[in-house]
Amino acid sequence: MLIFISGGVRSGKSSFAERFAEEAAAGTGKLNYIAAGRASDKEMEHRIAMHQLKRNDSQKSWQTFEKQRNLHELAPHFSRNDILVLDCLTTWLNNEMFAPDPPEDPVIHMMMGIRMLRQSCGMLITVSNELSYDAHLYEESVLDYIKGLGRLHQAAVKEADAAYLVENGLAILKKGGQQ
Repeated sequence: MLIFISGGVRSGKSSFAERFAEEAAAGTGKLNYIAAGRASDKEMEHRIAMHQLKRNDSQKSWQTFEKQRNLHELAPHFSRNDILVLDCLTTWLNNEMFAPDPPEDPVIHMMMGIRMLRQSCGMLITVSNELSYDAHLYEESVLDYIKGLGRLHQAAVKEADAAYLVENGLAILKKGGQQ
């Protein structure tokens, strides 16, 4: 099962994804967190630390994998009872697109990774940021990134069993799933 969750920065999407995973894991599910973020500045270091603290304070036990690229390589670590939260597609795309050796088409590469992870577990919950709500003019590399993220979101939602948009801490069901 693939669940897609998106929203703006600080919208509550990661918290929603973690609660969703904990509820899905009730019983036999093992919780796993794939962190694609990289601590590139003080703010990102703080955000990563807050996410880690939140999972550590949870009543449930989480296993965390920190990997910035080629996330498909993690697939052998999971079983059909596992619940995975992948946070987040936005940073993963950044890591793939702007690497010294980027894949020819990062979106195709990432969708292959999403499919492999999905097949290796019981539920994959992907988290991503919405970036295309404004009409600012950007330089070409930023526009390429935003366009790539749009392609990635459309491809992921097309394959998702459920898709949610989180705004102001409220999850809005956009496709499939349960309210």
